[in-house]
Amino acid sequence: ALIDGVLRQGHKMLIAGPPKAGKSFALIELCISIAEGKKWLGRFHCAQGKVLYINLELDRASCLHRFKDVYTAIGAKPEHIACIDIWNLRGTSCPMDKLAPKLIRRAAKKGYIAVVLDPIYKVITGDENSADQMAKFCNQFDLVCHELGCAMIYCHHHSKGAQGGKRSTDRASGSGVCARDPDAMLDMTEL
Repeated sequence: ALIDGVLRQGHKMLIAGPPKAGKSFALIELCISIAEGKKWLGRFHCAQGKVLYINLELDRASCLHRFKDVYTAIGAKPEHIACIDIWNLRGTSCPMDKLAPKLIRRAAKKGYIAVVLDPIYKVITGDENSADQMAKFCNQFDLVCHELGCAMIYCHHHSKGAQGGKRSTDRASGSGVCARDPDAMLDMTEL
């Protein structure tokens, strides 16, 4: 298990939610929990190891500041902060079919137990409403998991409109492949 009761090593997990719901903060906390071998969200114990966080949205300084803020907020000491690598790609990202080979080459000998991609809309190839195109897109995550022997964790936004009447598996934007493909899914909704 990478995250007890949630995610196994080599599997994929999707975090879905509306804009500004805290998806990135949850992913940053997960990176810290894995690096430090602590509980995530105060509940789920994580295996300790190296993690790569691929930042596609924030500028470098803001991203580092968020990691510092989350360490402080959860009261974790940065004893294994060297186990967190951040790859800042804001403004330089490319589609996932081009990013996956670069990622595999970059991470091949690093020993990551998890790769976190935040968010996927920045690297989606094709039409997110097409099941066929989204299946090909998600196959890139399988390739990364297979080649690196790590878990792949990523986030995606909800579709537009009210989500309360939908099942959690139907809330992520685009094709239903988004919800069927990952091995684990965490959906964030406002209470």
